[in-house]
Amino acid sequence: MTPTKPKRVPDPILPGSTTDRTGSAGILRRANAEIRRRFAGLQKDVLAIFDRIRIVTVNEVARTVYAMTAEEMAATSQALREALDRWIANGRDPANLAWWAVYDSEASQLGAAQAVSNLSRLSPAYAASRTLREVIFSEPYRNRVGMAQIKSYDYWSGLSGGMRSELSQIIGRAVADGKNPRAVRAEISERIGVSRGRALGYAQTDITDTLRQARMAEDDQAEQDFGLRIGELWASALIPATRPWHASRNGKVFTRAEVRTFYSERGNRYRCHCSVTSCLLDANGKPLLSDRLKGTMAEALAKWEKANVKG
Repeated sequence: MTPTKPKRVPDPILPGSTTDRTGSAGILRRANAEIRRRFAGLQKDVLAIFDRIRIVTVNEVARTVYAMTAEEMAATSQALREALDRWIANGRDPANLAWWAVYDSEASQLGAAQAVSNLSRLSPAYAASRTLREVIFSEPYRNRVGMAQIKSYDYWSGLSGGMRSELSQIIGRAVADGKNPRAVRAEISERIGVSRGRALGYAQTDITDTLRQARMAEDDQAEQDFGLRIGELWASALIPATRPWHASRNGKVFTRAEVRTFYSERGNRYRCHCSVTSCLLDANGKPLLSDRLKGTMAEALAKWEKANVKG
């Protein structure tokens, strides 16, 4: 009698592509568009606030004289606070105070959906007992989303406070030093542009990190509830900007503790497009991956190294 071959475990699902490993490009595009819209609105309002300051004389070479009382300076500071609250710290109306919350929610839900889809493919027991709806209505999931939203709210509030201080100083120095209005407007625009760049960097970091955390949290739950042995298959974002020590992890399998440690060190969390995908482990802790998948990932890494690693 011919022995029955053990049923092969299917390979995990790798979302996105080699340039968008988390599959979150759509969320990030919408988030970036929202950030650019908000900073454009902020710049328009701040320049209008500066333009309301009365000018006695303007000379392209000599000193500009501004007519500004202490009360008017206080009013200008308050107007800056309101503009930053309106565009950056909060929403544009009282009903939308945490404007960034929707992006954390979308990233969490996408990460959970990817994890549920992948684990359902890998484990019939999981597929028969766990649904995305069950995950997103669970208390642990809601708590994770809430914590992500609080973290982001703190970031945007902090950014708003820092910008208020910087813009107040720019305007205050301009009035005291008699700086030409045209130069002041350029300095205001430049400073807002720097902050916009920081905001765009935060958006990419926060969205991909929130998604990864949602995936790994569901893996934690699956191990606990179904007794699965799960490793994290690293899928590097193979783009020119990828750091070599991120790219070199492509195709390797780590524990979730190792992944979390990696992202807590060397600024690895920032601007990272890589992803981790759950894969099953055998009784000896060896990943259950096909030779074809391992070969494909090794080939992709070799191609990236040839194009991007010098020497």
